[in-house]
Amino acid sequence: MNRRAIFVFCLAAALCLACSSSSSGPAGPSFSQGHPPSETPPAHVTGGFSITLPDLTLKPGEEQQPCWIFPFTLTGPSHVVGGGTLTTTQGLHHGNITSRPKTGDGIRPCPMQSDTQIGGEALDVLAGGTVLFGSSTQFVGTEWQSFPPGMGYRVKDQGFEIVARMHYLNVTSQPLTLAPKYEWYTIDESTLTTELAPFAWELTNFSIPPHTQQTFAGSCNFPTGMHIVNVLPHMHKLGVEFDAAFMGGPLDGQKFLESPGYDPEKGVQQQYDPAIDLSQGNGMTMSCTWNNVTDQTVTEGVGNNEMCIIFGYAYPPAQTFSATIGGPEARQCAWIAQ
Repeated sequence: MNRRAIFVFCLAAALCLACSSSSSGPAGPSFSQGHPPSETPPAHVTGGFSITLPDLTLKPGEEQQPCWIFPFTLTGPSHVVGGGTLTTTQGLHHGNITSRPKTGDGIRPCPMQSDTQIGGEALDVLAGGTVLFGSSTQFVGTEWQSFPPGMGYRVKDQGFEIVARMHYLNVTSQPLTLAPKYEWYTIDESTLTTELAPFAWELTNFSIPPHTQQTFAGSCNFPTGMHIVNVLPHMHKLGVEFDAAFMGGPLDGQKFLESPGYDPEKGVQQQYDPAIDLSQGNGMTMSCTWNNVTDQTVTEGVGNNEMCIIFGYAYPPAQTFSATIGGPEARQCAWIAQ
């Protein structure tokens, strides 16, 4: 058989195999790929609320973690948030905005100690509040959160307040004055088809030696039912990759999140439509990769240290699970329902 005959034979065989594969039966389960949220207000806006942080000037290299409390001033008839925006200049490392039961009146700094400690956000949610906004690390400009039509989370305004736990870091050589502004859009409650709830997954107890690139991973079994609509990976400047994947089931090991983890120019928030259905497996795995170019060992924390956290929104609320994955010797998971 000459070369041309061999080529034609192989091409025909390949085409035949492709046809056979495409008609061999229904495809296996699939899932949507993430994309940035729409940079437009959600559908059916009827009102909303907003806050603007007081001006704060940072010297070059300065880091601060201010915390402020705001009255919850809601306009319009709806208590369902369909999206929001953050507008900021350089210097905002990130901010976690929550609501919680009222502790006083007016705009004021948070009391020292308890309100600035890590974990305050979780206590706010457990007390009946919710997570209102999380932002990409060191993002500059306007970052959007706009859920698909018919989706949103409920807020309580009467007897509640807004808490803004901020992390500022001036990485420039010039002084910076910051005053981040947040705005939320409430939607017509009659259009709500899917109620969302916040969650957070955190990978802890990692250590990255100087001048090494390392990946840390962990997994967590969840009861079935969690559907993920929106995720925000959180890493610092040494982060180079943040992945999340299905665990167990026909999609075991397949990634639904492949993110750089840190991108101040574009942001790293991802949205899924249709939602990621974790009930196709037993739970999730998550991993973070860092390239430690410094002379210091990097651990979990602020400043020059790192974090590996996914914030997000999912449904139904009763089957939306937050998790901490860690342990000094083995990866252990502790989860809690919304």
